[in-house]
Amino acid sequence: MDLPNFYHYNKLQKQRSIHNADLQLASDALMSKRDENITLMWLDENIDKELRDLFEQIHDSVIVSTDQETFLKTINGITDEKILVILSGQYSRSLAPLIHDNKQVYLIYIFCINKADYEHLSKDLSKVRGVFTQYSHLFEGLQLELRSLVRQMTTFHLFDQKQVSLKDLTRESADFLWYQLLKDVLLAMPKTADSKIEMIDRFRIYYSPKTPTFLTKVDEFEQTYQSCDAIRWYTKDSIVYRLVNQALRTEDIEALLAVRYYISDLYACLKKECEKLKVQGLDVLTVYRGQFLPPEDIDKLQQSVGQLISTNGFLSTTRSLIVAEIFAGPGNVIFEYVIDTHLNQNIIFANISEHSEMPHEEEVLFDIGAIFRVEKVYFDKSSGFWKVNLVAAGEAENLTNNFRRQRRDRMIVPSIEQEFGFLLIEMGQYSKAISYFDNLIQQHQNDDIFKLNCYYALAFSYSGNHQNVKALQYATFAYKRCIELSSNTGKGDRMLSRLFDLLGSIHLERGETELALKYYYHSMNINPSDADNPEILVLYHRTKANICFSQGNYTQALDHFQKRLTIYENWTPYDDRALAESHSSIGRIYLKIKHYEQAFEHLQITLELFKKSLPTHHSALSSTYLDLANICHCTKKYDLALEYYLKAEESAPTLKKCTDNSVLLSAHLCSLTGNCYLHKNENALAEQYFRKSLALYGKCRSSVKDENILIDIQWNMGVVFSRKREFYSALEHYKESLVLVERIMPDERIRIAELNDGIGVCYEDTGQYDICIEHTQKSLEIYEECIPPDVEKLIDMHNTVGRGYCMKHEYLLAIKHRKQSLLLEEQKVPRNVAQIAGLHTSIGWSYHLNGDYDSAIDYCIYLSLRFLPKNES
Repeated sequence: MDLPNFYHYNKLQKQRSIHNADLQLASDALMSKRDENITLMWLDENIDKELRDLFEQIHDSVIVSTDQETFLKTINGITDEKILVILSGQYSRSLAPLIHDNKQVYLIYIFCINKADYEHLSKDLSKVRGVFTQYSHLFEGLQLELRSLVRQMTTFHLFDQKQVSLKDLTRESADFLWYQLLKDVLLAMPKTADSKIEMIDRFRIYYSPKTPTFLTKVDEFEQTYQSCDAIRWYTKDSIVYRLVNQALRTEDIEALLAVRYYISDLYACLKKECEKLKVQGLDVLTVYRGQFLPPEDIDKLQQSVGQLISTNGFLSTTRSLIVAEIFAGPGNVIFEYVIDTHLNQNIIFANISEHSEMPHEEEVLFDIGAIFRVEKVYFDKSSGFWKVNLVAAGEAENLTNNFRRQRRDRMIVPSIEQEFGFLLIEMGQYSKAISYFDNLIQQHQNDDIFKLNCYYALAFSYSGNHQNVKALQYATFAYKRCIELSSNTGKGDRMLSRLFDLLGSIHLERGETELALKYYYHSMNINPSDADNPEILVLYHRTKANICFSQGNYTQALDHFQKRLTIYENWTPYDDRALAESHSSIGRIYLKIKHYEQAFEHLQITLELFKKSLPTHHSALSSTYLDLANICHCTKKYDLALEYYLKAEESAPTLKKCTDNSVLLSAHLCSLTGNCYLHKNENALAEQYFRKSLALYGKCRSSVKDENILIDIQWNMGVVFSRKREFYSALEHYKESLVLVERIMPDERIRIAELNDGIGVCYEDTGQYDICIEHTQKSLEIYEECIPPDVEKLIDMHNTVGRGYCMKHEYLLAIKHRKQSLLLEEQKVPRNVAQIAGLHTSIGWSYHLNGDYDSAIDYCIYLSLRFLPKNES
């Protein structure tokens, strides 16, 4: 842009004002992307103040830039979100081509004064979706695009049909089945007036007071909603659609539980409409879906031909291929679904165009978790789209039914309300299970058996979260209730056995060995040994193993765990989860006694079994990866240890709405990961993980903090800064670690010595020799007490003290320590000749500086005779 036009642009831009209606339209548009992985970036140095204030007030993921450099730096730093870009006209010619190939950039809008000057960009660049001169047109286009994008953000689960039995499942197939089970239990839960109130309350919390328009819509929904209107409310770009789909897409169990009332209504309406279609004689239905998919997802689909696929929400499709292509955008993916209604009696779908505010889209909506088989994936050169052909798969029902039956067998009661809570426990969602069972108890105050199961579930969940005080409290409640029930009705023995076992585990984790033994023995007395009953035998051997472990008798504990494993391997029905837990117990005993090879073998088997039977983010998976990483760390296989630490962090339960304990676990994992990078001399990455660990640790309440983790973080940060030669920063971290060690573990003498040694070296490098000698002497005194002595450490520290005294011109003391280093060095086998020669040189030089030239000459002559090559001439 030349200079006159630039000033003309600024003048016009400053004169243009934004109206309240435009601000409301902007707010409504941006609410479509709330809580999604979508960032809106706006570059305009003259953006209206009212608009900027609106963004700052209610939208966290809207980034406004007023200069090109900041904009580019920000956009290049976003790696895990889709980016929508709005460029002012003055920047569009230079920046639109520059950012066009950034894979995170989804689309680009241009907002300008003279539309004709920039229209060529929308023809030349496929991601430029429009050139706008009015706010209203810009926000209307943005709202439509966001609506399309959010609808595309459905993820999918895959299931390999070759895995004909549950024990052959892969991790992704296990996720597939867990989601099917979650859907079944959710739909089976009773609809009550309370559940409707819970849903309305959730809407009000989600649409905060900062969005009054949406709260008005919540009021409208509360006053007018009827179950028969569920489809109409879904097709509107409404409060219901946003929250329900966000909950389904992110698999937010708390949110799903809150909106189950509406989900159940929508399912019933779809089922009713589906029956109408079948009565009308519909034999085969073909529908389409246009969607943006990243290359890695297309690759995954190409590798999944013949497998089953299911989305994690209601699946929106269209009978119009043209509509699907518009939604997809050039070069993206068109899914073609074919449903034979005679072969797939249980698949639920409905033509909802007559209920829709946009009937031209010819929308066909499928129920949650509709299952299809991938037939073909290819790029269609004639249309320029990737094509994915799928057919409805009714054969998956038997597999999901078998999985549900096996999981329910692990639960205590068939009550559907309690089944949902126990499902959360099975999935490792302990905090959500706690919240759920707390609410259930309030709703069933007069049902003793129901409350007993809730108390047990709460005790188990708190134990799973390592909140042992609370776990003990609820286990005690359940125990008292169980005793009363047994004495009054003769029921409760099975629960009593489980409770004794749980109480034993809680006390064992609390370090209360005697109490743990007491409850483990009680557990065995409830169910006497019966050679013909494998269920009793596995409990007996598990309990005996725990008793032996509590007593430090690891050999006998290992024997009982091996016997338990043998029973599981020969017992039908096959229980993959129990088998994994058996291998895990054996592996951890081998790890305890430092038999690393056997530990690694059993924990690898554990990992494979857990991957087949647990959801992706489960604490048991994370713990197994952590054990494997620790084995590799102990055996100095740092590359492999690093791989496992990163997988442990990846598989840990998500940090969103998590407990202090899970945050603490993540802090620990980051610290261990950083330690591996430290051993690999990748100091920048090590520092990155230590800083992240420190930040996570700071988020935990003091009541749950493990100061051992903080000791390691501070210590390792000291090492990082020492290597960077930032010694004052290193000293700060070393001292923090030393204070903690001396306070909470004063008997850890070697740790205290190592920290003093590190502090001494830092003071030497900053020229503070008095303090260097003081700390190194403290370390030296501890190491001199060690049996057997650590010769290398002693040599290094005598050298450090010797150098310190030499710099202080106290040469006799320097000579004393350097001679001690030389004595230790000459006793080593094999001897380090270069090190010995260097020490002779240092001692000779110290004599020279002290004015004792005769002694200096003696050391130089000795050095030349012993180490320099002889002149044979």
